[in-house]
Amino acid sequence: MLPLQLSITGLYSYQKKQSINFEELTDAGLFGIFGAVGSGKSSILEAIGFVLYGETDRLNKTDKRAYNMLNLKSDRAVIEFEFVNFEERKFKFVAEWKRKKRFEETTSIERFAYEWKDDKWIPLASADATVIIGLSYENFRRTIIIPQGKFSEFLSLKGKERSDMMKEIFNLQRFDLAYKVGSAQSITRTELDQLKGTLTGFESISAETITVLENEFSAAESQLKNDKTEMLLAETELQKLNTLKTNFEDLEKKKVALSALLLHKPDHDAFQKEIDVFEMTEQNFKAILQELYTNTIAIDKAKAQLLKVESDKNALTQNKKSNQIVIDELQTQFDQLEVSKNKVLDLESVEKVLNLQMDVDRIEKKIANATVFSSESEKKENELKQNLITILSDLTSLKSKKINGNILLEVGNWYNLQESIHTQLATKVERIKIIEEYQVQQKASFLELGLPIENWKKRIADQKEVLLSDKNIALSIQTKLLVSKELAHFTSSLHEGENCPLCGSLEHPNVMVTDDVSEELKNSDASILLLANKEKELTLVESKANKIDLAIAHAVEQLGITIAEKVALESELKHHFSNFIWKNFNAGDKSAFLDTKQQQQDLEKKIAELEINENDIRLQQQKIVNELKILMAENSVLENEKAAKKATLTNELSRIKVINFSDYEQSSTASIRDENNKLYQQNNYVATEHKTKTEAIALQNIELARLEVSVNLIQEQITSYQSAVQRLQKTIDNLLQTHQFASIEIVNSILSKNWDLVFEKNKTRQFVIDLKVAENAFAQAEELVANQLFTNRDFDEFTNTVAIKKEKFEVQLSHFSKVQDNLKRTIAAFAEKAELLQKFEVLNNRFVNLGVLANMFNASGFVNYVSSIYLQNLADVANVRFHRMTKNQLSLAINSSNEFEVIDYLNNGAQRSVKTLSGGQGFQASLCLALALAESVQSLNKNDKNFFFIDEGFGTQDAESISIVFETLQSLRKENRIVGIISHVAELQERIPRSISVTKNDERGSFISENWN
Repeated sequence: MLPLQLSITGLYSYQKKQSINFEELTDAGLFGIFGAVGSGKSSILEAIGFVLYGETDRLNKTDKRAYNMLNLKSDRAVIEFEFVNFEERKFKFVAEWKRKKRFEETTSIERFAYEWKDDKWIPLASADATVIIGLSYENFRRTIIIPQGKFSEFLSLKGKERSDMMKEIFNLQRFDLAYKVGSAQSITRTELDQLKGTLTGFESISAETITVLENEFSAAESQLKNDKTEMLLAETELQKLNTLKTNFEDLEKKKVALSALLLHKPDHDAFQKEIDVFEMTEQNFKAILQELYTNTIAIDKAKAQLLKVESDKNALTQNKKSNQIVIDELQTQFDQLEVSKNKVLDLESVEKVLNLQMDVDRIEKKIANATVFSSESEKKENELKQNLITILSDLTSLKSKKINGNILLEVGNWYNLQESIHTQLATKVERIKIIEEYQVQQKASFLELGLPIENWKKRIADQKEVLLSDKNIALSIQTKLLVSKELAHFTSSLHEGENCPLCGSLEHPNVMVTDDVSEELKNSDASILLLANKEKELTLVESKANKIDLAIAHAVEQLGITIAEKVALESELKHHFSNFIWKNFNAGDKSAFLDTKQQQQDLEKKIAELEINENDIRLQQQKIVNELKILMAENSVLENEKAAKKATLTNELSRIKVINFSDYEQSSTASIRDENNKLYQQNNYVATEHKTKTEAIALQNIELARLEVSVNLIQEQITSYQSAVQRLQKTIDNLLQTHQFASIEIVNSILSKNWDLVFEKNKTRQFVIDLKVAENAFAQAEELVANQLFTNRDFDEFTNTVAIKKEKFEVQLSHFSKVQDNLKRTIAAFAEKAELLQKFEVLNNRFVNLGVLANMFNASGFVNYVSSIYLQNLADVANVRFHRMTKNQLSLAINSSNEFEVIDYLNNGAQRSVKTLSGGQGFQASLCLALALAESVQSLNKNDKNFFFIDEGFGTQDAESISIVFETLQSLRKENRIVGIISHVAELQERIPRSISVTKNDERGSFISENWN
């Protein structure tokens, strides 16, 4: 990770926003952050860790982080941090929270994350930096951001804790294959058990069984062929009888059909004569009668149309006379229309003039009111100035009584941490008691199972071995008894002259004599069942013992951890009491602090109230000034509006032409508007009505001319239709005489049948054809059965014979299919059995090999081994610098517990604990390890550059050691290493060319300044 930019607002002593451009600092390779003790240097590292992970070592989650981290003079805290991760991707993390109306309350801390893509910040779903940076918070503060008190932590960690850290940093979990091997063992064991169960179903499958089934299949196949031949011959003969039966039945059907047609022949001949008469009448009379009907209808329609046209003509003439009367009545008003329109315009002008006069009066009244309001506002402003002077005096007095808020914050944090440690100690004591009681309960549970705690596993294994031996013996006895039972069954089935079911022999000279083993079989089954139940009970006991054993082991581990945590907390409490430095307060009595804090809160409350009053007065003053400005602007607008309206009024008076303004000067605008509307409506009515009636008369003249023409045409049509009717009547009379019809009614009666002539002719023609076809078919059917005999009794008897042969064939076919299926199933089962046996051998070998691997990976042994190799490599890399810093007197080594020790070359290379190092030597060793760890992390992440912060240790070095350390840090620039140091040592600040300084001011808080500009 490489930092780019950090800005802090309202965090601890940082009252106002302060920014650090890390790009300028990291370009130097080695840079520093300097300042006096308590200036806020370490807060910079804490801000980075908090914005990335939401965690801080100074305060836990129960310490009201949001309130205690927020500067007492700030209402809002914001941390923004930009950086580039090991994948060269740019990110920004933000944390912010605010103070609520009540001083002690704050909003929840909100954290956000963004990635720079396509020239803009894209929000991320999660604000957890673990995945982005590749380190947890604990390892981040051990390898990159190393705060006060944590620099030497990696050196002094216990073996297990250091191994866990190495696992995370170097992803050593990939070497932990214990779970995978255990899972594979479980799966393989399950598959083996399933295969054993499956193979028990194949005990009766053998090559001898297949040979017996093949012989049975050959015999069944031969018999099936014979039955099929007999059935096919019988079916052929039955088919011939079926054909003869069909011919006799067909002859009878055709005879019946011919008789039916001959029965209907007289009716058909009579119907044929009726059709001939209908055809002649239709040809001679239908068309002329239709034409006569059409002309008669046309005459009736023309007469009706003539009556309608004449009625329309009379109505139109009457309407024309009415329109002319209306025009005559409106003519006088229409002639005076122009004068009336001008009067409408004059009335509109009069109304506008009266409205303008009222607007001018209203504006003059507003101007007078504004003058009065202005004088009142000036008086109120003078009163507010006097009140403000009094409030400012009170504020100055109260602020002089305030105590530095940071002191109260630090004391409060001390008391909160003290209470937290006491609470944690009580929790640990209670947990130790619970764990010890739990251990006693679990040991009692073990004794209830009747097993020794020390060697219970061996006891269970011995019992399992005895049960397995008994089970094998019982199964062997059962197998022998089953064989005896089957042999007895075969012996009882032997009969003289029949094949032996086992060997197929027809002779049985020495038949075996067997005893009844049914009772012995029942006893054997009961014995096997009893052994199975004992095995289940033993498995259940083993499962319970395993759970209890694991619970006891876990309880022992947890008890050790809890006791260690309790001791650490007691040490931390003792150290915490030694840090109490405030003489005005008592470490054992918090009441004095709470009283002081309450007094300061009351003082802050009064100051806040006075500041609110001060702000309200200033707002009122500003409001009055703004109102006066607005009033002056409005007066100017009103004067301009007044002048504009007077000018408009004069213009409207000059536009009046027909009426006198003085006649309407005292009238209301409503009455003028009413008169104007009535006059306007009357003018519109006269103009519109005159125009409408004139246009209507013109259209009516045209319509009357058209109707006159229509009357003449209709009369001519009626005359033409009447002539045609007379002519057609004469033609019909002649046709009646020619065809000897007595009257036209007879003709109409014939034509009323309305037959489809083509259809009826086809129908009669088809009857003749059907009769001829039936006669021919009957003759052919007689020829097919000539000289042949057929009886249903003979046919039924032969059908039964065929059915019997067919049933016999189907029974044999079913038997053949069963034998064939049984043979195929047995062959497939034999092949499957061979395949299962082969698979069982492969799985059994795999299970043995997995057992070897499980022992290898048990209890993370392999991972710890790899971790020790990584740790030894770290020590080798660190020793290159550690040798030089200690003038080849000391080097680091790893003992069998994966813990660091020191080789002392001044004492014959003896090894001793790193805890024996002095403060300066411990710093040097920690620095070399941190550099080696950074190199490894860089190599792991394939990053060109990497950096870490150091926040302690330089004060423990003498001048010569500082020079050596400084030379080491400077040499890192050539290795693309970036190191930032935080210190108050002035000598270091003089030797580092690029740095920033943190200065704390009582009023402004902490602020940052750059030393290279």
